[in-house]
Amino acid sequence: MKRRDFLTSGVLAGSVMTASSASAALTPVTASAPFPGDRRSKAEFRMCSQLGIIPGNSTEDKLKWMKSHGFEAFEIGGLGDDYLDWKKRADDAGLLIASICIGSFGNKLTDEDPEKRKQGFDELKVQIERAGALGANGVVYVPATGKPDRPNWRIRELTVEMLKELGPFAAEHKTSINLEPLRRYEAWFLRQVSDAAAICKDAGVPGVGVNPDTYHMYLEEPDDMAALIAGGEFVKHVHLGNGTKRQLPGQDNHSHVKAMRGLKYIGYAGFIGYECGVNGDKETEVPKSVEYLRKCWEEA
Repeated sequence: MKRRDFLTSGVLAGSVMTASSASAALTPVTASAPFPGDRRSKAEFRMCSQLGIIPGNSTEDKLKWMKSHGFEAFEIGGLGDDYLDWKKRADDAGLLIASICIGSFGNKLTDEDPEKRKQGFDELKVQIERAGALGANGVVYVPATGKPDRPNWRIRELTVEMLKELGPFAAEHKTSINLEPLRRYEAWFLRQVSDAAAICKDAGVPGVGVNPDTYHMYLEEPDDMAALIAGGEFVKHVHLGNGTKRQLPGQDNHSHVKAMRGLKYIGYAGFIGYECGVNGDKETEVPKSVEYLRKCWEEA
């Protein structure tokens, strides 16, 4: 896409002025030199996945396969009353539970009806509490999906209000509420990583974060590296999918090098996890995609 080439990989390149004298020289910053705030030395490549694309005839088979192929964790959906069973499955497999993907709760938390908002709050609190008990780093939350029915500023106001109340509750349970920006065909509000990070900053409380998704970023972000740097310390979990058909990264011409470069720059050591489909045999294609992402990480 031409729009994605508008900003080059040198988005952060420039010159640093020394202040020792009025005639100080300009020193170019090279790709190998650390930029101000560069935290690449702290970054780690850590894979996880939702279970749908993982080979295996049962949950136990899938988790065993993940462990044997270098995955560290997995992501699951909303948690029912049997949520502690997931802890046992994870422990038995030697894996962690990375995140709980819960969606938007039918947009209840940003509804104008106070009763619906309260219902949404109560439901989210249950998921937060259970996520904390499983050691998950967060619950993935989308404020509003579907067609626009109010101005963006109003949904933003309600989202900040929600985070101010529930963020500290999440922090108490050693987890976080992670806002996920979606592409325009899925959500009319919150489509860029920088906006999600600004909402977290405005909330000004612990227990809040951002969940970028490379599938959505492909359409909505001019430059993946810049987007993830804008997310900065708020980036808590990352979803992966190629930008055209939401299949495995590496199964089309959507490069993930810039995304990995942005994650390395901010010193990201959380999980990057598949939320996508697969074209072809899972047993063959998933390892190929993991190797592709490792190469992107190394190149970054």
